[in-house]
Amino acid sequence: MVSKQERTKRRVTIAKEQERHARATTRRRSRKQRQRQLIVGAIVGFLALALIAPLTAGLLLDGSGTEIATLATTTEPPTLVDPEFAGASISGPTPCPATDGTAQRTTSFQQAPQFCIDPAFNYSMVLDTSVGEVVINLDAAGAPAATNLAVTFARYGVYDSANAISFITGLTLIGSLGSAGFIELADPAEAPENRTYPVGSVIMFTKIGGAIEGQLAIISTQAAADRLAEDPVHPIIGSVADLETAVALDTAAATAELRVRDVTVTETTG
Repeated sequence: MVSKQERTKRRVTIAKEQERHARATTRRRSRKQRQRQLIVGAIVGFLALALIAPLTAGLLLDGSGTEIATLATTTEPPTLVDPEFAGASISGPTPCPATDGTAQRTTSFQQAPQFCIDPAFNYSMVLDTSVGEVVINLDAAGAPAATNLAVTFARYGVYDSANAISFITGLTLIGSLGSAGFIELADPAEAPENRTYPVGSVIMFTKIGGAIEGQLAIISTQAAADRLAEDPVHPIIGSVADLETAVALDTAAATAELRVRDVTVTETTG
């Protein structure tokens, strides 16, 4: 049996891996931003340089060149959806989205969503990716709260253009490492009863402290399943219909920046 101290140590290790992935994503985004800035600079020439140079230095100058203010630099909290792919925002209570795919794409919420699914129904999600469609058969009865969050986010379009990150080999994280505006705690009753994660399972990723922020994770190798079983706090929300495609997605995500194109949800009565 793994000791509490050892579980804590392993969770800290996973947290460090999260930070490493977040830094890598930030570096990639910074390179893209610099490339765009170079293109703009080539088009507008001297005027662009005249405007950008003082801002790059972080200063505002008066007519004599004397510094009169320093621009404040702030670090924005990480978000589940990268800013360049962000949608609309909802203030106040989060209503249930339309079930027919007509809901406005929304990626920022002030409050956790209402309970919008019927555990007696059958739900599935289809992730359109560069390696093919990843079909996830959801288990609304087994983990209703976590499944509700996944379905609600999918219907609002939160996972459209989401990052697919090979977090560790065989564990593909869907969504960036941040929140969609609120933090919800995982229901301990939804942790797997037998403390194991079958290969092919899809989980709602749970962070240190028990927070779930919407990231999904697909388990495609036994090694990844065994590692998660060392601290089984992540609710299983379903399983993939085709393990081979899930493995291909993880392999592709490990070697290049990869995004899910879009996600659709279907529901049928039991």
